[in-house]
Order: sequence, then structure tokens, then C-alpha cells
Amino acid sequence: MFKNLTNIANLMRTAGHLGERLTTIKHQMEHKRVRGRACEGDHEVLVELNGLGVVQTVELSDSLMQDPANKTLVQRLILESMNQAVTAAKELHVQAVRELTHGLDLPGLDKILEEMAR
Repeated sequence: MFKNLTNIANLMRTAGHLGERLTTIKHQMEHKRVRGRACEGDHEVLVELNGLGVVQTVELSDSLMQDPANKTLVQRLILESMNQAVTAAKELHVQAVRELTHGLDLPGLDKILEEMAR
């Protein structure tokens, strides 16, 4: 019982600063970078996103561009590398939320974070 009261007191104490902290986290996420990489043989696609999930760069290996028949392969590798990068961006968000809550045992938070990471 007292643990819950302590958690509630901590939450109330930090609640006033949550908006400010969320803004700070958003700015931090804009500058963080995650990458997704997919390759098959010497064919490679590298995608870089910021922590908010916005695509920053897409790099294609020269070998992919030499043969027009590689179109399907290029599409598949881009999709795979994008998905890897998006997963990494989601993991950044989960870490940021965990840091924001300072380990408070908030009911349902673990389930929300699990959903965020999918």
C-alpha cells in the first residue's frame, strides 16, 4: 500500500514537468539515428531514420544499380532495411519512456511499451 502511495507521490511530483520532458525527448529523438541494413550477396541497401521514424537517407550499393533486372531485389531490400530501422526507432521510444518514468510501476505501462515496440 505504501509503495503505491510513494509511486503516486513521485508521479504527481514529476507530472508538472512531463510536458517539458516530452519536448526534450522529442528534440533528442530528432537528432538520434537508427539504421536498417539488408543485403544479398554484394547487393546492399542501407536506410537511416531519425529517432522519430523519419527517413534521413537511403543508400544503394552500386551493384544494385548496374542491372535493371534487380528492381524486385531492390524493392525487397529497401522494405527489409526500412523495417529494421523502424524497429530500432521504436526501441528508442521505449527506452525514452522508461527513462521518463524513472522505473515507476505504473499499471499497464509494460503492456503499452510492449505494443510500442511491435
